[in-house]
Amino acid sequence: MPLVDWNELPSESRFWCFVADRPWTADEELQLREGLQSLCHAWGAHGAPVFAGFQLVEQRVVALAADEARTAASGCSIDSRMAALRALGDQFGIDWLGRMHVYADQGSGWERLRLQEARQLQGGRFLDSVAQTKGAWQPIREVMGSWLQARNQ
Repeated sequence: MPLVDWNELPSESRFWCFVADRPWTADEELQLREGLQSLCHAWGAHGAPVFAGFQLVEQRVVALAADEARTAASGCSIDSRMAALRALGDQFGIDWLGRMHVYADQGSGWERLRLQEARQLQGGRFLDSVAQTKGAWQPIREVMGSWLQARNQ
């Protein structure tokens, strides 16, 4: 039904991002994709379908976006989305809500750091989980000039 290809969602679509506390495996990714497709197909708000899509990044980040010009995601629909994500996390033993961690790459691969440690980085890249809209999100960003560095100054 309203599962929308990520690239077809408008840039002003409402955006949510969830960072796994560990990378998922290739087998888990297949199941995760199926679960997220089901979530997007079934997602509704006050009886109307929410037109949503998702993107997976580096086996660590789940991004969801909803075209609220078509149907706004309400509180209850956001709660149901969170329940579905928690169920997927429970299935794989993944916590999506550890907001005090960041994955950073300083040339040796993605390393999970505490936010305080990540704020001390002077370079490299990180997996960004902060944006209001799909179009404002850059999944992989340079530390230099980002919100992560700005908070350190």
